[in-house]
Amino acid sequence: MKENFERIIIPVDNTEASKIAVKKGVFLAKSLGIGAKIITVNDTHQFISSVVLEEKMKKDAEAFLEEFKKIAEEFGVKIETQLIVGKPAEEIVKFAKENDLIIMAHHDRTKGLDKVMEGNVSRDVVRDAPCSVLVVKSK
Repeated sequence: MKENFERIIIPVDNTEASKIAVKKGVFLAKSLGIGAKIITVNDTHQFISSVVLEEKMKKDAEAFLEEFKKIAEEFGVKIETQLIVGKPAEEIVKFAKENDLIIMAHHDRTKGLDKVMEGNVSRDVVRDAPCSVLVVKSK
């Protein structure tokens, strides 16, 4: 492993917690003089059979990726965005390389069915990623 990070990966969804992670990630990218990539993983294809609804969700994801890209550009950071299809934790881990730094939000869903159904993407990424992971708390 090299001593320096080559790229920051910021996995996001359409939440305030992700917006905080983007701000912290692009600030760090600017400080280190490295590029960053904002990604989102669409896992709805396994639950939705409607092409129309799937297309709307894709457009919504592209819209919030564009919003996050504008935040990065305000910091003066060259940013790329990408929409990936699959299971979030698995796709984030597959996307990461050894010399990356992943900066992601932790969603505190500690109640009921949300906790059971969602699992914990940040926990799984920390466990399985080939690189360092910085988890940003939303509170």
